[in-house]
Amino acid sequence: MIRIGIDPDLTKSGVATVVNNEIVTLKSMGFSELIEFVISKSHLPCAVLLEDVDNKKPVFPKRLRQSVKGQNPLLAYVGHAPSQSGSNAKVNMSIAEDLGKVKATARLIKEVLEDKGIKVTLVKPLRGPIKKAKDSSVYFNKITGWTGRSNADTRDAALIAMFGQGE
Repeated sequence: MIRIGIDPDLTKSGVATVVNNEIVTLKSMGFSELIEFVISKSHLPCAVLLEDVDNKKPVFPKRLRQSVKGQNPLLAYVGHAPSQSGSNAKVNMSIAEDLGKVKATARLIKEVLEDKGIKVTLVKPLRGPIKKAKDSSVYFNKITGWTGRSNADTRDAALIAMFGQGE
């Protein structure tokens, strides 16, 4: 059976095709190309595994609690308080905004594929030692046997296809 792993992103999602636990392809694809690619494989026995990015938290509560004494912590976090200009709050808000875009893209991928009659299984983001292979091509190549080019998104897609369990 073919397993297609998808690590969604706004501009280019990581996509991996795995057959018999061996990576066949790793590629970054835009939304339309990804949809066409999966549809082209749907006539074959195929499992589509999409990283469930709704499990990722876009804010960082520890930093939310770090506010000026007497100041509303939410106000400080959002970056509207004068004492927060140029702080981590703006960076955190940017991260939260980007993650929101990724979540929307993931929902659209799932919706479009399911409208085409393709079952999509959501997979919780991987954790533990396997997850470190996303950021280390050397470790990724060692545990998967892959020798071609890859980036963090395509490696994550491959890990989802190889090790991801549906919910």
